[in-house]
Amino acid sequence: MTGPRVDEHSYEPSLCLENVRKLEITYNRRNPGEGYCVVEYVGGRIELFEVDRYLIEQLLEHLEHREG
Repeated sequence: MTGPRVDEHSYEPSLCLENVRKLEITYNRRNPGEGYCVVEYVGGRIELFEVDRYLIEQLLEHLEHREG
C-alpha cells in the first residue's frame, strides 16, 4: 500500500472533518519508520496517506498533554 506522504503536501484549510466518516492511523513496530493514515470520506471516497514516525509521536504527545 502506498500513497502520498503527508509531508509532501501543504496544509489545505478547505479540508473539513465534517466530510470525514472515518479516520484510522496504523503503526507497526516491525516497520518503525512508517505508518498509514486511512481517511474515508462521506460518499465513500477513501484516501491512503503514508505517515512517518515523527508525526505519530507528535500526535500522541499532543493527546497526552491535552488529557493531563
